Amino acid sequence: MAEGLRLKTIWSYGALGFPLALLGYPLGIWLPRAYSSDVGVELAVVGLIITAAAIFDAITDPLMGFASDRLRTRWGRRRLWVGAGIPLLTLAIWSVLNPTEGATATYLAFWYIGLRVGSTMVLVPYGAWGAELAKDYHGRTQLNSARQRFVLLGLIAAAFIPALVEFQLGDDATALAVLAGYGLLILIALPGIGLWTLTQVPEPPLAQSAGRTPFLRSLKLMWSNGLFRVVVVIELVITGGESFRNALSLFFMQDVIGIPRAGQLYVIYFVTGLLAIPGWDFLARRYGKHRSLASAMILVSVVSLAIFALPPGSETAFKWLFAAKGLCFGAFAYLPIAMMADVIDIDTARSRDPRTGSYFAVHGFMTKCAASFAGLSLPLLALTGYDATPGAGNGADALLWLSVLYAIVPTVLFLLALYLCWTWPLTAERHQRFRERIARRDARAARAAETAQPL
Repeated sequence: MAEGLRLKTIWSYGALGFPLALLGYPLGIWLPRAYSSDVGVELAVVGLIITAAAIFDAITDPLMGFASDRLRTRWGRRRLWVGAGIPLLTLAIWSVLNPTEGATATYLAFWYIGLRVGSTMVLVPYGAWGAELAKDYHGRTQLNSARQRFVLLGLIAAAFIPALVEFQLGDDATALAVLAGYGLLILIALPGIGLWTLTQVPEPPLAQSAGRTPFLRSLKLMWSNGLFRVVVVIELVITGGESFRNALSLFFMQDVIGIPRAGQLYVIYFVTGLLAIPGWDFLARRYGKHRSLASAMILVSVVSLAIFALPPGSETAFKWLFAAKGLCFGAFAYLPIAMMADVIDIDTARSRDPRTGSYFAVHGFMTKCAASFAGLSLPLLALTGYDATPGAGNGADALLWLSVLYAIVPTVLFLLALYLCWTWPLTAERHQRFRERIARRDARAARAAETAQPL
C-alpha cells in the first residue's frame, strides 16, 4: 500500500483514467481513416493538422504547469484546473468525433486544437496531483498501476464500440460511423467520473515554498535535471514509436493482412494489456521500474519483427502476435510516469520547491509531440504512392513500404529507449535517500516556523 493513502483514494484517483482513455483510441486509430476516407480531407493534410496541434502545445503546456504550481485556492491547485478543463474537453472531443456535413480541414483544425487545450487543462494537473499523492518509490507504481487499469478498462470499452458498429453494419461500417459511436459514452463518462474524482480525492498539504520559483528559472532547473531529460527521451521514443505505428494500424490490418473488421482485434489487445499489468508490477517490485519497462520493449520489438515477416493474408498468426503486443501496452503507459515522479524528487531535494505541475507540463508537451508522430507517418505513407481511397488497389511496393513503416520504424526507435532504460540509475534505495533528505528538511522548516510563532 502507498504510504498514507487509502485504497479508496487510489482507485478514485485512477478512475478518471477510464474516460480519458476513451479519447485516445478513436483519435489515434480511427480519426486518420475517417477524415481521409469518409470526410474527404487529404491524408497528408490530416497528418499536418495533428502535427501542427503539437506546436500549439509548446505554449499551452508550460503555461499550464506554471499556473498549476502557483495557484492557491481553498479547493486546491490541481482540482480547480481539472474541473475547468473537463467541460471544454468534452465539447471539443464531441465536435471532432461528430463532424458536421461538409466539414473541412479548417473544421478539424479548430476543434482539434480546442481538444488539445482542454486535454492540457486536465492532464497536466491530473498527473501532478497523482505524483504528489504518492511519495514512495513502490507507492507510485501502485497508484499509476491503478490508473492504468482504468485506462485499459476504458480502452476495452472503446474497442467494443467499433466491434458493435461492425456487428450492426457489417462490411458497410465506416470509420466515420465508428467515430460517431463514441459520442454518448464520452458525454456521460467524462463529466460523471470527473466529478467523482474531484470530490473524492484530496490534495496533499502544500509546502510553504511551493510555486515560488520564477518561470524561466524553473525551466532552467528542469533542464539541469539530467535524469528528467533521460525519462523524457524514453517517453518520447516509446510514445512516438507507438503513435507512428497506430496511425497506420487500420491500413496495415485491412490492406496487408486482409482483416476487414479490425475493430474486434482491439478488444483482445486491451484485455491482454489489462491482464499483464500485475506481471509488470511484479517485475517493477523485484527488479525496478526501469528493468520492467525494458523487458516490455524487448518483447514488443520481437513481436514487431515477427509481424513484418508475415506473408499477406496471415490473419490467424497476426491475431496471436497482436495479442502478444498488447501485453506491453500497460507497461508503456504507466511505468515511465512512475519513473518521472521519482525524478521530480531529485529536483525538490535540490531546489526546495515541489514544482510537480511544471514537470508534468513539460512531460505532457513532449508526450503530445510524440503522439504527433502519427502525423508524420501519414505523409510518409502517401509519399510511397499508397492510396487511402476506399477500394483503391495498392501495388506490392506500396504495401511493402506500409509494412516497413508499421513494424520496422518503431522497432528501430525502441533500441534507444531500451538502452536508456537498462542503464537507468535511480533505484528504490537511491530514491529513498532523496525522500529522507526532503523529509529532514521539511521537519527543520516546520520546527523553525513553530519557533518563529509569537508567544
